[in-house]
Amino acid sequence: MPQQIPEYYPPPDKRLRPDVPLVPATTHAKKWTGTLPDKFIAALVTRVSQNNLQKWVNDLSAFHTRHTKSAYIAQVATWLVDQFKSLGYADVVMHPYVKAGYQLDNVVCTKPGVGNTGQVIIVCGHYDCIMENPQDAAARAPGADDNATGIAVILEVARILADVQLEDTVQFVGFSGEEQGLWGSAAYAQYLQASNINIHRLINLDEVGYPLANSSIIVERDIGNKTPENDLLSQSFGNLMAQMAADYTITPVKFGPIYASDYMPFEACGYVVIGLYEGEGNPNYHHSSDAPGTVNYLYVADAARITLATLLSETMSFINESSSPVDVYIRDSTSDTGDQPSGLPHWQSPDIWVRNNPPPTDPNDPNDSNYGEDPDAGHQPPINNVPNYMYVRIHNRGYQAAAGLSVKAYRCDPGTGMIWPDHFNLLGMLPVTVPVPPNNNGSVRVGPFIWTPQIVDHECLLAIVSGPDDHAIPDIYSGQLEHSLLVRFDNNVGQRNVNPTPSTPGGKTKMSFLVWGTTHPSINTLHIDASLLPPDTKIAVRVSRSMTDQADNLAGFVLKSQNTRWSVLVLPGSAEGTIVGFPLASNEATHVTVEIDFSYQAEHMKRYPIVASQEQDGKIAGRLTIEIIAVKESEDYVYGNVRSRELHTLNCAFRKVMKPRNQVPFQTIKDGVARGYNGCAFCLPAYNDENNSHKVIPVGRAALGCLHVG
Repeated sequence: MPQQIPEYYPPPDKRLRPDVPLVPATTHAKKWTGTLPDKFIAALVTRVSQNNLQKWVNDLSAFHTRHTKSAYIAQVATWLVDQFKSLGYADVVMHPYVKAGYQLDNVVCTKPGVGNTGQVIIVCGHYDCIMENPQDAAARAPGADDNATGIAVILEVARILADVQLEDTVQFVGFSGEEQGLWGSAAYAQYLQASNINIHRLINLDEVGYPLANSSIIVERDIGNKTPENDLLSQSFGNLMAQMAADYTITPVKFGPIYASDYMPFEACGYVVIGLYEGEGNPNYHHSSDAPGTVNYLYVADAARITLATLLSETMSFINESSSPVDVYIRDSTSDTGDQPSGLPHWQSPDIWVRNNPPPTDPNDPNDSNYGEDPDAGHQPPINNVPNYMYVRIHNRGYQAAAGLSVKAYRCDPGTGMIWPDHFNLLGMLPVTVPVPPNNNGSVRVGPFIWTPQIVDHECLLAIVSGPDDHAIPDIYSGQLEHSLLVRFDNNVGQRNVNPTPSTPGGKTKMSFLVWGTTHPSINTLHIDASLLPPDTKIAVRVSRSMTDQADNLAGFVLKSQNTRWSVLVLPGSAEGTIVGFPLASNEATHVTVEIDFSYQAEHMKRYPIVASQEQDGKIAGRLTIEIIAVKESEDYVYGNVRSRELHTLNCAFRKVMKPRNQVPFQTIKDGVARGYNGCAFCLPAYNDENNSHKVIPVGRAALGCLHVG
């Protein structure tokens, strides 16, 4: 390995590419095995936030200039330190150096590895910029593409990896002095070489916001230069990056040489380096027109996904299951065969179901109070304030029986955009006591998980199966993740959301849910689709006043009323309404209440869905389907009076004088009592005493519907 790097590098000019042709990568997306690390990488790259990238580019461009010789350069370094610390990193330091009489700093954020590799991977880019006249340190210089985009990608990758365990240590580094001749990177490379630090790989990000005409991106690899013996390793590493681009983005890749940027001093030290670069087509290069408005942020987001996937593939702490003989899964829908990611809907797992009664102690004993109770007989809506019994079914599409498995069950409150694991509560863990047959030749039932629901609206149920030969994402990742990514990208995870919402025609139905912000500030849209409800249905949606005040616009809704806290929006049946573009802070939750004056024209036992969808930064974050079952006069139900809080049978004289809007049908007396109703002293005298509230009296054979959330 060379002992010294050149004393001098000329000011870099990315327009002067060496006489090495760009070669289109022939890499094709590989068939995704669905095992770790594929499903883990696939979920994490989906977390890249275009809004975050745009905000960081705006913030950096807002400095009057980031010229290395200006008075602003120290402020930029301090800003960058603060950004890394705000992401939760403790080891953030300035690496000082002196060049041409200037006291300057590189910014180094270190994420320690959990393995015993002794290796360090660097993800770097320069935070300084210049104008047309490189000596003019006072001129306005936004430097949005060159190189606020590279720093923004570094920050976004660091944000997502903050809670991820990696084998190698990773350093996120911002250099100053690049435009003057690679000052900062040369100083840091010399320091690392003198300190005998084992730099395993380096990824440099310099200008990743202005794509070529065909939207391709250039993966830069070492070809010749000062240490030609590293060429093959650099080209292999570049091939990995091209594979990640093919697997997790639609951005085509061209291969080109490394030149004129901060990887050059590291290459001279013998380190294996690659770079990511847009190409030489930006007309705003080193001009005052290099402003945030000229940046293509979709392209920057793909650059972040490529970098993140490359880093994860190179150094993620995982158990490689690509050759595992076991592949267990919980279906996300009746059509699911364990493929990853699964399609929509993914919140109606038929392999998770609830029974209201416990299993019989002896299923062959006819004297057992629950003789004949079969968990596979079908799902029953959970009943509040009494024990309920959840079961999970496990399949195996591997070629070997799966043993040593366990299942964890969770619940959470109703909402869209929930965050794993913050919003979920563990119900319990049970071992899978028998092997799961291979080749989808049968399944194994696990349960019951016993819990007592406490909320009125619904239960969101989640189950995770894992074992030594097939791990789930939470086995290796303890940080936050949008729950829909966990369910869709990991076939070890299943979800079912349940809620009885029967209503009499002309009756009122009311439910509430939370709309969650994600792990960073986001721009959101809430869409309510009532197009399948009869036109005479009336829907009132109550949301926070701040949501409507900050929204870009309201489409389809009519604003009915407002006070200092709430806005009430109305929508008829057969219509759709949208609240577009309201901001939510990191992990912020806002309540939404939907009150439905149900149609008089509804058909008995027909299911009518209202779908609430949340978009977050332009991507679906969650869906919630309120499914109303029309219950006309039926002996299969008892009827609660929302005013008197009494339960009545169909033919009770008191029920006959109830107004439709005050009637709530229940399939069991137990369900009504659990929701705060008491038996009528005339038609249900045995249940007029709350001490009898634990008796289970099925009123009829009609089935309730469910509320499904995604």
